[in-house]
Amino acid sequence: MTTFDGEKIYYTNQKFTTDEEFNHESTITDAGKRILKFLKEFHFQDKFIYRDQLKENVANNEYILRVEINDIENSDKELYSFILDRPQDIQETFEDKIKELYSQEKMINKSDCPDFQLQLISQQNPDLLRNLTAQQIGKLVTIKCIISASKSIKVKAKKLLIRCRECQDEQNINLGYGPKPVNLPRYCLGKAQQKGAQTDAQCPTDPYVIIPEECQFIDQQTLRIQELSEAIPTGEVPRNFMVYCDRYLVNKLIPGQRVIITGVYQVPPKGSATIKSNAIDAELLLPYIHVFGVQTNKVNIKQALSEALRQEFKSLSRNRDVYKIITNSIAPAIYGHEDIKLAIACLLFGGTSKNLPDSMKLRGDINVLLIGDPSTAKSQLLKFVERAADISVYTSGKGSSAAGLTATITYQHNTSQFTLEAGALVLASGGVCCIDEFDKMRSEDRVAMHEAMEQQTISIAKAGITTRLNAKCSILAAANPIFGRYQENKSIQEQIELQTTILSRFDNIFIIRDVRSIENDQRLANHIISLHTGQFADQEGMQIEQDSNNSMDLMKLKQYIKYAKSIVKPLLTEQAAQMIQNLYVDDRQISQQPHHSKSGGKSHIPITVRQLEAIIRISESLAKMQLLEHVKEEHVKEAHRLFQISTMMAVSLGSKEFGLDLSNDLKQLVAKIEESILRRISIGSKLPANRLIQELSDRFNNQRAVEFAIHNLIQTEQLQQVEMKRMLIRKK
Repeated sequence: MTTFDGEKIYYTNQKFTTDEEFNHESTITDAGKRILKFLKEFHFQDKFIYRDQLKENVANNEYILRVEINDIENSDKELYSFILDRPQDIQETFEDKIKELYSQEKMINKSDCPDFQLQLISQQNPDLLRNLTAQQIGKLVTIKCIISASKSIKVKAKKLLIRCRECQDEQNINLGYGPKPVNLPRYCLGKAQQKGAQTDAQCPTDPYVIIPEECQFIDQQTLRIQELSEAIPTGEVPRNFMVYCDRYLVNKLIPGQRVIITGVYQVPPKGSATIKSNAIDAELLLPYIHVFGVQTNKVNIKQALSEALRQEFKSLSRNRDVYKIITNSIAPAIYGHEDIKLAIACLLFGGTSKNLPDSMKLRGDINVLLIGDPSTAKSQLLKFVERAADISVYTSGKGSSAAGLTATITYQHNTSQFTLEAGALVLASGGVCCIDEFDKMRSEDRVAMHEAMEQQTISIAKAGITTRLNAKCSILAAANPIFGRYQENKSIQEQIELQTTILSRFDNIFIIRDVRSIENDQRLANHIISLHTGQFADQEGMQIEQDSNNSMDLMKLKQYIKYAKSIVKPLLTEQAAQMIQNLYVDDRQISQQPHHSKSGGKSHIPITVRQLEAIIRISESLAKMQLLEHVKEEHVKEAHRLFQISTMMAVSLGSKEFGLDLSNDLKQLVAKIEESILRRISIGSKLPANRLIQELSDRFNNQRAVEFAIHNLIQTEQLQQVEMKRMLIRKK
């Protein structure tokens, strides 16, 4: 037993200020003085930047001040370091000093001044989402990202006034900014309760209620950001983060917009609504970013490129073989397809978009459709464009829906809010959307793309939300014919399950056919074998060696495309416009005249205003490759040639019978013969080919049509040749 056994010890909490708290308060006070000095004295060329900006913003009824973090770094290194390490502590102090500066400028009381919002922006190189680590919690970060979803605006309390129901005691609670929980006192803090006297006026437990009309509220919006598609490593899942915007930053960002965000990387406090109640481990918190400032992701390409590289690009544009150099630089590992590669180059460079006086917009983006046999490098071309385009999204038609391509609105049950989520076309705005297996999409999903392909917008009207998103992107699509391989006797509409309404929205439609030729097969085999043996590849087999005089590497090609798109916007000259007009009238006349062939049939080439605009866009793209401000006649000729060998040839193909055009009567005869063959041979039975040809030739008096009908049924795998092609067996 000690001396103190059985004795009571009485103590009181004196709440002495610790050295750490004292240093914190003194540091904040010192930082406030430095902030006010910076706002007052920072100038450039005898102009006080932030004092003038503050006056201008107030005149526009915008109580904000945009401060570049780089200016603070150049002015006060210690203040700059303090803001980077403890941005959340300095926000209210910074805004208070902005308010004090305004009161001094206007010579009015500080209490009569409105509240201001600080918006920090940074000109430093932004970081990637996947590089954010736990060591950066609570620090200021700058990241480059894309807005993938947005929620509706909510009202958040900044300051609460609570009142005791029993004794009417009032207390103020400062919640600040960001998602913070509200914890009301369990017991009354009134003076009568603090004395500790036993009175009848004892307040009950949980006595406080919130007085809404005496509280201060601010607007707050939750967004979801996603890392840029070009920054996602192969096989990795895109990283997503939630961000919180408040006050003047709400309703400024929409899904699909590429931005640079400066904010605080932090985790929600315990009890916040962002922490799921059914979480497996309460210690695993989902971090978020409290946004301080937003910049649009626009890079001045003239400043980003060196003077030597700009001069090299100007010299390249004056080269007579500039089209050939660019074509050779596109998918060099793929043999042939020079015209298709030139059309893809036109898609990457794009035409000139125009805004008419009546607010109507004409698109400058070019859409290309590739229809072809299997093993003709369609998917490889799409993959290369995904790497070559500055902004790109790659998707497959089989796994894409209308909502996944355009936009959708989802309902969040935990927050009872609707969220607007962007699709592939919105995320690819400003770049290229590559869609493989385009024919595997459902027809109702393709209909949703009509507005995006022509008006370049996506309209949403669901769940009481009516909005419109930008989808200013080019579309490169690849598809297979219905029966696997392209057939000569059918038109393009018969060979692919695409409606004419969506086919007309493509500027170029290419038919890629696997033509059997000994010489061509030999050259193609040599090219592929050389790739596998490493004659044109590095040690890892990943990069193809290219002649620097006749081609460019991928990085330089991307830089040249960005440089050309940023400095020139080609427009038609009078001579070029007159030539396009004449070509359009001539093509319209030719499409109405009988086609010069043995069959005497007419060509059904669709020449509409959309095709006229397609030639204009392709001409502007060709001029942009040469860094020219005006479209010349030579550009129109090359654009018309490219259009002739793509869209027009694609439509005219399929009406040939082993090199001869088929008339409508002959097509009907072939169809009748096919029907007779299917009635003649039951499923699973066999018949000699010569016998069948003889019977049908005697019946229809046209052996060539009979042979062509059998050929079609073999192509569609309804008939199969067996026993050295002497017998025909019906498969289905």
